[in-house]
Amino acid sequence: MAKAVVRRTKRSRVGGASRTRGSRAGWVRKNVVMDQRKLDAARRALGVDTETETIDLALDFVAFRREIAQGIAAVRRTGGVVDVLEGRRRA
Repeated sequence: MAKAVVRRTKRSRVGGASRTRGSRAGWVRKNVVMDQRKLDAARRALGVDTETETIDLALDFVAFRREIAQGIAAVRRTGGVVDVLEGRRRA
């Protein structure tokens, strides 16, 4: 789920052309104000090394949670799940 960390390399400028910003397609730089204690706790809980990885993985989990909720709602709409092991537990 988490994106691979891409290391930036130094690029030489040719003819004064500006260097492209960022080396990860689709990634943007954001500056946010947040509780450092929560960020540190999340980093430890997720077992990652950087704050960027922490935020990225946490956002992946939020998106995945929504996918799971949508899947459960779809199962409910189709009539739910039949417990095929119910008879074995009673025996």
